[in-house]
Amino acid sequence: MLSWSQLATGSFEDEKLTGLKQVFGVATSVLIGCAIVLAWQDLAAPGGAKPIGVSPVLVFVCLAVLCIIAVLWSVRDYRAWKALGEGGLPTNIWGWVAVTGMRPFAGDPLDQSVFSELLNGPSDVAYLKGIPPRDMPRPIVAPHAVPHRQVSQIPGPEVMQRLSDAFDDIMNNNREVLEYKLSRFEKHNPAIWLRDVESGNPATGLCGEIGHFHPSDGSMHTILSPSDARTVIERGWGELHSMARFKRIFPTETFVMLYAPGRAGHVPVIKRIIEAATRYALPVEQNHIKGSSL
Repeated sequence: MLSWSQLATGSFEDEKLTGLKQVFGVATSVLIGCAIVLAWQDLAAPGGAKPIGVSPVLVFVCLAVLCIIAVLWSVRDYRAWKALGEGGLPTNIWGWVAVTGMRPFAGDPLDQSVFSELLNGPSDVAYLKGIPPRDMPRPIVAPHAVPHRQVSQIPGPEVMQRLSDAFDDIMNNNREVLEYKLSRFEKHNPAIWLRDVESGNPATGLCGEIGHFHPSDGSMHTILSPSDARTVIERGWGELHSMARFKRIFPTETFVMLYAPGRAGHVPVIKRIIEAATRYALPVEQNHIKGSSL
């Protein structure tokens, strides 16, 4: 029986999937060998020797095996992707095709080189110097760029409620500058926005959206300063979106996924990170927020 994490991550630890992988490798090797032989036949054989023949049946069988494996993988991957829930793309076959096309372009979510040139720059600030390391291993994150979701360490209802309350607390204390609106990235979940987008910190790309919460898994997306993004990644609280390096998709290279709280004690730290994102988004001269622990 395949586990959810295996389906979501493409893991071949399951015996059936291991067998498919082995068959795929053999079929690919045979096809490559056939291609070499067929190419050799196009060359003049030395001394008029008859070139080695290749059975068309063998080629057909190998192609059929590869097609079957490709279909099986596609069905499994589509189901795993659809189970992640709604995101920024429609949850149908065309959305899956678009996401699958993104995979070759996805970056390493822990690679800080995409924003390293911004560190200690004129627009960089550091609000999170004192946060502790996360006392749990990183969760398993689905390999799909959209929606960007974790598939392990999913919090229970009580912890999820505390996390939702933390968002509400930031919002309610600062209603004169913040508001809830639908996320421009997720398009299905509410997000904390600046009321006056144009007056915000231009270093954030002036997108206006500070952060949104994913009810399906408890993770979040937000935009942090380069120094704070580095701190969050190094101390295990989150990772970059795999497509963050593409400015046409996201307005900044520091578009970060914050992992869901593994336990209730993680919520205060996550709240501090969202507060840091809020301060970073506000106008530089007026970026203090009420009720903040920063």
